[in-house]
Amino acid sequence: MKIKELEDAFCAASHTAGHSRNTRSRYLGTVMDFARMMLAGSIEGPQGYFDHLANDRKLSNDSVRHALNPLKFLYEKVLQREFGEFDVPKKNKNRRMPSFLSQEDVIRILLYLPRIEQLQAGLLAGSGLRVESDMLRIRLKDIHRSTGMLMIQEGKCDKSRAVRLPQAMMPALDVQIAACRRQWEKDHAAGIICPPLAEGLLKKYGRRTFGTLPWYWLFPSRVYHQTENGGERWHSSTKRLETSLKQAQADLGILQRVHPHALRHSYAHGLLQAGEDIRTIQKQLGHADVKTTEIYTEVAGQRGATSPLDRPVLPKVLEHNIISLPINPQRRHA
Repeated sequence: MKIKELEDAFCAASHTAGHSRNTRSRYLGTVMDFARMMLAGSIEGPQGYFDHLANDRKLSNDSVRHALNPLKFLYEKVLQREFGEFDVPKKNKNRRMPSFLSQEDVIRILLYLPRIEQLQAGLLAGSGLRVESDMLRIRLKDIHRSTGMLMIQEGKCDKSRAVRLPQAMMPALDVQIAACRRQWEKDHAAGIICPPLAEGLLKKYGRRTFGTLPWYWLFPSRVYHQTENGGERWHSSTKRLETSLKQAQADLGILQRVHPHALRHSYAHGLLQAGEDIRTIQKQLGHADVKTTEIYTEVAGQRGATSPLDRPVLPKVLEHNIISLPINPQRRHA
C-alpha cells in the first residue's frame, strides 16, 4: 500500500471510529512517520519503531508509549492484522504534581495580556477550561449570558458539562461577542461557515446551519480555507496565547512556568483553598475519576512539616540578622 493510500485509509477508519480532530491528527503523524521508516527499511515492524524512538530520538518513556495506540489502531482497524505485544516502557505510576500560579500572579498576567488573549486566559483561570477541547471550541450558542453559564459540548472524551463563567470576565466577553458578530456578518455574506469537528454533523444539520450566528466560534481563526463546497473558518490555535503567556512570564518576572494548562491548575487550587467541595471541583474540571481531582489536594491542603528553625524560640534569635550570629573559627570548616 502506498503512502497516500495508507493515509486515506487511515483517515477513513479514524472518522468511522469517531476520533476527534486532535486525536486523528496526532495518530496520523505517528502512523505516517512509522510508514515512511518502514518503506525506507530503517526499522523492522513496531518493535523497531519503539526502539528507535527510545534509543535514537531519546524520547521519554511516556512519549514512546504514546506511539502504541496509533500503531495498534493502524494494524487492527486499517490493515486488519493482529497487532501483538511489544516491549514498550511501562506507564509511570508516579503522577507529577500540577504546577499552578498564585491568584496574585494570575491577575498580573491577565492585566498584562492583549484583549483576546486576556479573555482566553481568564476563561482558563476563571472556569477551569481545557485549552483545545473546551475553550477554543466554544460557539456563541454555548454562552448563556443571562445565567452566567457556559455549556461545554463534547469536550475531552466527547463528554459535555456546564461550568460557571467568571463575572470578572463578562465585560471582555461582551466585547468579543460583538466583534464576532461583526466578523460573522462578513463571513455570512461570503458564504463562509464554521464547520463541525464531526463531519457527520454537517450532513445531519446541513451546511446552512453552520453558517448561522449561533454556530460561530467565540475565537475564530484569522484566516479561512476554501473547499469544494465553499469557505470554512475554523477556530483559532493556541499559538498566540502560548506566546503571550511566555512573554508575560519574562516581563513580569514570574518564577513558575506559565502555560495555558497552569491556569486551569490555578483554578482548581484556588477553589480548594476557598474550601470548595472536591466533588464540585471534579464536575467543573470534567474529570471522569475523582482521584484525578484529588491530586490538587496534595498541593493545596498539605503545607508540609514545620521546620525546626521555625519553632517558637529560634525565630526570636534570628529575626534581626542571621549574619550576626557568632561563628566558632575552630569549627568553621568542620
